[in-house]
Amino acid sequence: MNKECPVIQDLLPLYEEDLVQIGTKQFVDEHLKSCQACRHIAEQSQIPLPVEVEHGGGSKKMIRKITLKLTTIQIFFVAIAFILAMGTTVMNNNSGFILTYALLGAVTYLFYRSIVIAVLLAGVPNFIWNCLLYMTDWFGEFYGGSFLEAFSLALTSVVIHLIITFIGIVIGFCILKIREEN
Repeated sequence: MNKECPVIQDLLPLYEEDLVQIGTKQFVDEHLKSCQACRHIAEQSQIPLPVEVEHGGGSKKMIRKITLKLTTIQIFFVAIAFILAMGTTVMNNNSGFILTYALLGAVTYLFYRSIVIAVLLAGVPNFIWNCLLYMTDWFGEFYGGSFLEAFSLALTSVVIHLIITFIGIVIGFCILKIREEN
């Protein structure tokens, strides 16, 4: 074993993948012609390793399991958003929506890291609930004098909730920035 052997042995993986320059390839070729030990290592590295492949779609099962967990979490977020929409609307004279929607915005942003998803999760269930509440008589009385008035009430409520949600998103963004700096 001479001084070149460790260098050649370090270069063998790149040499075998043909990822070396022409001069380096010629250098390795010349060395392998003259050095039995390095030639033996090169031959051994070309023998494929036995790989046990799990039949039955192991990766498909893993992807399916991850998708199921994510779907469950998403359904949980949507359910929470609907519960918040039903219990904390602005028009019910309930100021609890301020904390709950700020918290919903922050947690949703921290989980998804997407402003759009956070706004949709807070806005869509709230808008649907407000439309049901103000545009139908399913829950007692019809709040608006007309469809346009009821729609305006629903839209105003959603906008107020989204402003609070956006404050939560900003809080979530700040939390992420602080965590990245540490």
